[in-house]
Amino acid sequence: MDRKLKCLALTLILMASAGSVCAAGNWNLTLPDTLVLDHDVATLGDLSRGPVPANVQDLVIRAGLKPNGVVTVSRRDILRRLVTAGLAGGVRFAGSERCHLVFSGTEVTPENLHREVTRQIQLFVPPAYPGAPDSWFELDLPPVRLAAAGNWKIECERKELLAPGRNLVRVTVVDQNREESFPVTVTLHQFGEVGRAISDIPRDRPLEENMFDWEWRDLADQKRGLSITRASTHGASSTRKLKAGAFLREADLKITPIVVAGDRVELQISRGQVAVTVRAIARQSGCLGQTIPVRSEVTGRLVNARVAGPGIVEWRN
Repeated sequence: MDRKLKCLALTLILMASAGSVCAAGNWNLTLPDTLVLDHDVATLGDLSRGPVPANVQDLVIRAGLKPNGVVTVSRRDILRRLVTAGLAGGVRFAGSERCHLVFSGTEVTPENLHREVTRQIQLFVPPAYPGAPDSWFELDLPPVRLAAAGNWKIECERKELLAPGRNLVRVTVVDQNREESFPVTVTLHQFGEVGRAISDIPRDRPLEENMFDWEWRDLADQKRGLSITRASTHGASSTRKLKAGAFLREADLKITPIVVAGDRVELQISRGQVAVTVRAIARQSGCLGQTIPVRSEVTGRLVNARVAGPGIVEWRN
């Protein structure tokens, strides 16, 4: 049996099996040679040049069509779908033997894609540190070819700000019918002011800005963990001996209390325009700006006061 006879036999078998499935009256399915769609799902109602029964018009023949793509369906393909759905009873084919489905759309050019992704990524660039050069980033897009139906936009699946150095970010192209995601590599160049010890600094030595030479460095080119602001030395001491020329790291810093539990301190009490100072005992160690409990030596009262300096706390009533 040659190929044509085999196809004819298959069609007759499918038609015969469909007769017992659906008792609907005869109806015509007239296929065009080419059908241009503006959506990514082709139904039987889309395919027919004439009206079809209401119970078959929404039957999906092809789905997930890509913009600017072409898919060909034959009468036999359609008949199989009808038989599988139990809707083939009474169907009679006319028109073309095959229909070429063309999904209309416009190509997303690499230039437009790069511009829109850049616009989205810019939302996740952290602000520059005071006095630092402006932050900037490099964008590495994969070699993707995209097309979209109608207007399209870029969405970014990220919540947190970018970190200095290499970041992997997933972006999605969204149009009126579908979404397509892919990863992009973003290298953030953010500048921090790093300090290099001018001379050896003993362990536990309270730190000051003038112990270091400070310079702006691109953090994308530096090892993680460097201390990147002068303010990090305020109220801190070194956790290890720092040799001359060593960079200050976050791990090198520990907060140094300027009031120690049990110390006698000056308690400055303010009430309106009146301020008095009395002696008190610190009940807890505290750093600059921290609130600690102190007990007045005059009244014995326990109050929570803010550490204002070495041996000085403030309480406003």
